[in-house]
Amino acid sequence: MSVQVVIFQLGEEEYAMPIDIIREITRLGEMRRIPQAPSYICGLITLRDEAIPIIDLHERFSFKNSKETQKQETVTTERNTFALITEVHGENVGFAVDEVREVRIFETISPPPPLLSAPFIGGIVNLPDRIIIHLIPEQILLNDEVQKLSQLK
Repeated sequence: MSVQVVIFQLGEEEYAMPIDIIREITRLGEMRRIPQAPSYICGLITLRDEAIPIIDLHERFSFKNSKETQKQETVTTERNTFALITEVHGENVGFAVDEVREVRIFETISPPPPLLSAPFIGGIVNLPDRIIIHLIPEQILLNDEVQKLSQLK
């Protein structure tokens, strides 16, 4: 069964999400910080008169990079330039990514290796020149985390 995905980049790695769950891809602009929000929340953006929380996938996945010595605000705005807007557990959420690379159809997605226990990894695509990790957006945030996000708006 073929799956059409949006491929995006986080740092040097490439990931994919099913295109049918992505409502919109937007460039990140002005973001409002949220007091006492978890560290993986970049802030809120306004999109068509709706406040949408933006999740920093670098932070959510605990990626380390050389920019960590700088202030968090600077790091977040320098590395995240796009947001993939989707619905997770009934709430609109944006996932901040560095770059949107392409839309592509994959005929097969292999299950993740047994040592990868992260629930948000839906599979692996082995291409001749690279590996792409297929993500399950509904598993990136737990239901109670999404409920807390909706209270921040």
